[in-house]
Amino acid sequence: MYKKLKKQGGGIVDKKYLILINHVSVYYDDFCALHDVTFDIQKGDFIALMGSNGAGKSTFLNTLMGFLSPKEGTIDFNEEKISLRNPMASIGFSSQKMVMDWYLNVWDNVYLGCSLAGMGGNRAKVLTEKALQRVSLTEKAKKGVDELSGGQQQRVQIGRAIVHEPDLYILDEPTAGLDPDIAENFFAYLWEEHKKGKTIIVSSHDLYLLEKYCNKLLYIEKGNIRYWGGLQEFLQTHHRVALYRGTVMAAKDMPDMTVSYRAFTFLPDESEEPCTFVIALAEGHTLSEALLELSAHCVIQSIGVMEESGLRDFFVNQKKGV
Repeated sequence: MYKKLKKQGGGIVDKKYLILINHVSVYYDDFCALHDVTFDIQKGDFIALMGSNGAGKSTFLNTLMGFLSPKEGTIDFNEEKISLRNPMASIGFSSQKMVMDWYLNVWDNVYLGCSLAGMGGNRAKVLTEKALQRVSLTEKAKKGVDELSGGQQQRVQIGRAIVHEPDLYILDEPTAGLDPDIAENFFAYLWEEHKKGKTIIVSSHDLYLLEKYCNKLLYIEKGNIRYWGGLQEFLQTHHRVALYRGTVMAAKDMPDMTVSYRAFTFLPDESEEPCTFVIALAEGHTLSEALLELSAHCVIQSIGVMEESGLRDFFVNQKKGV
């Protein structure tokens, strides 16, 4: 399944590509879990993997890891960046399922990540202590993993994935069961890794954190890619509602009620001076367009963002079939 990118004149064809996914299809018996998936991942991408339960997210990640073999297509790694002889030296993986050695304590489970990466000795010990501190488990290091809470066990799994400081992170629901502050801190750590040029692929139902930290979006539904590209570009394209609050003076025949125009709905509150208002943008229209129409009726003093739709709003609307 894996092969290195074709060489031409002694070098890689395009060094900016980290992974090329070429027409990959994955089946469970007769069921197609991934259908003809084709795109490339570049060094430094911070990818949010989004989709409904059963959409194919875990199948995709497990196929990237080599745990599943595609029936069709190939996954090509740039071997200058990921060694095919020992991919675990370059990849930090955290499974959606809890996977750990229940006979080892916390310290040894995290150290196992170094062993899988081919590391040992003092360097591995230093990295293990550093990872334990990163996931706030230093005080639990000698405890058996069966003595920990579910959230603490998840942190052990994260620690094992990051301990060897890999160049590529493949993370399937890493924040499941974590307290909000721990989840936020972990994504902040991934952001720092991203700024170092490392590549991160993360599937999570914590859409707020995905939107806050990721720069790319891979959206899968029913085994098909529905969107691949910049996350902010996706949000701009799929905005459904945006709310803006502002103040106006000198309203011209503006009634004290909701007024609907072509581009927006205007909700004035003339009990205040100057009059405050909320603009609810209609889908497909811009704020500039709405302000141009509004300025024909009143003098706009100020305007600011009150609320904008994001990944969560899009995902909820998709589930509702909106």
